[in-house]
Amino acid sequence: EGWRAIEDDLLVFWVCNTSHAAHNMYTCPAAGMDDGLFHVLVVRASCSRWRLLTMLLSLGSGGHVDCDECEVVDCAAYTLEPLTDTSHSVLDGELLEDGP
Repeated sequence: EGWRAIEDDLLVFWVCNTSHAAHNMYTCPAAGMDDGLFHVLVVRASCSRWRLLTMLLSLGSGGHVDCDECEVVDCAAYTLEPLTDTSHSVLDGELLEDGP
């Protein structure tokens, strides 16, 4: 299959290849240890703070994936390209510079 593009303002772009990000964070319930996929969790900027808080509080149970505002995209490869020069990207709390 070809590439799928998501062009939008995002609050969350979280890529997982395991079901848990920590012992108490069931980040991607559908992920299998040997499925060979990345599971990209996307939350768009149109999500309210209240709904985002609700999702974050349900990370322990995996319930966040049932929220309408959380989209999970399964893929074999992905790329993230900021739409503007003023994007704010972090990796494990570290600010990333935009660029190729």
